[in-house]
Amino acid sequence: MGGGRRLASVLPLVLVVVGCDRGPQSESPAPAPTTPAVASAEAPAAAAAGTPSVEPSDMRSARSDGLASAVEREVDAARKLDALPEARAPVVPAGAALVAVVAGLPIPRSAFDEIYDLKVKKYADRGRTIPESADRRYRRSIVERLVHHERLRQRVVELGVDVDPAKLAERDEQQRRGITDWAKHLERRGETDASLRALIVAELREALVLEQAGRLAVSRAELEKDYESIKADWVSTEPRVRASHILVEIPSAGPGDDPAVLEATALAEADRLYALATAPGADFAALARERSSGPSAAKGGDIGIFTADRMEETFSKAAFALAVGEVSRPVKTKFGFHIIAVTGKWPPGELPLAALEDQIIERQRQRKLHAGRRTLKDELELAYPVTHHLLTPAELAPRMPSGPPVGASEDESDEGKAG
Repeated sequence: MGGGRRLASVLPLVLVVVGCDRGPQSESPAPAPTTPAVASAEAPAAAAAGTPSVEPSDMRSARSDGLASAVEREVDAARKLDALPEARAPVVPAGAALVAVVAGLPIPRSAFDEIYDLKVKKYADRGRTIPESADRRYRRSIVERLVHHERLRQRVVELGVDVDPAKLAERDEQQRRGITDWAKHLERRGETDASLRALIVAELREALVLEQAGRLAVSRAELEKDYESIKADWVSTEPRVRASHILVEIPSAGPGDDPAVLEATALAEADRLYALATAPGADFAALARERSSGPSAAKGGDIGIFTADRMEETFSKAAFALAVGEVSRPVKTKFGFHIIAVTGKWPPGELPLAALEDQIIERQRQRKLHAGRRTLKDELELAYPVTHHLLTPAELAPRMPSGPPVGASEDESDEGKAG
């Protein structure tokens, strides 16, 4: 039954994609010249669209490329994958204007307009017309972004995996932390909730695809080499601990508020969280991610390795009194009430490799991810050919690297980044 529901979710795709190949789009500029390989792949698939139904196995043997095989990939993946909404191909009415067709599957012009119109609006709100140089840059960068996102979507569908919704929710929460006016933040960046979410999904998918290929793995040799290069930076004459915490802030008193009542309420919440954190089978890191008010919440409350003089006295006194694995009762500092868990403890001297291993691995993974993203983009370009319908050949021509337009604000040069 579940498989049937997933299959049904992509059935409109078969009709939609076939409809998109019926002829040129009157609302779009003339498409760029199509490479012979792409044209020959699309034509027989469109011709076959009106034939009687064919078993998927026969279709696979009859056509190894083109529109039919692109649809087959979607249907096959839907049978085995409970996907994010973003894993489904966009629904594009027949005859609708397109940005491009990626490996036989369309990107609607509406996806471009949603982002582009906001970029133009930023200038209009200042009483300005978007400069020609900025307009060219926006048009190209938005198209490149949408095409890359579609290629990533097709790749994870083929792999039969996708982003963990919990990781997506965590990244979304990180984006919003510390921002008091989210709507204004989106307006400043020229994004919508949906377009910013798409950026986050794409970044997570890049990491997922590279991870699946084993390209983010850190070898023991790499770990030990990195440790040898940094261990001298971690020598200390003082003992150290590594701790995580859950912070319950004490709200600032407003008119009519009793500070004592606000503090008592915060302490009651901290006591409740302490009971949860020390219950059998408790997951302190998960509780910190869900309940802590501090910036370390995204890391499960981890605040790293420190000497006593690096923290407030009451915090350090409680942390250094704990054994590894113990959790403190709520401790008050100027930031609020803390429930502290000690995860490591070391005497003066050099820290062992085990103390720094997870930090080294994370640093190495980030390096590999940064380099791997560039390589992955090139690989996807070869694997998923694109036919452009919006940009002209001149706009698609290779360009020299350049900075943001003169007078552009910082947020206008961050196209394609989730932040």
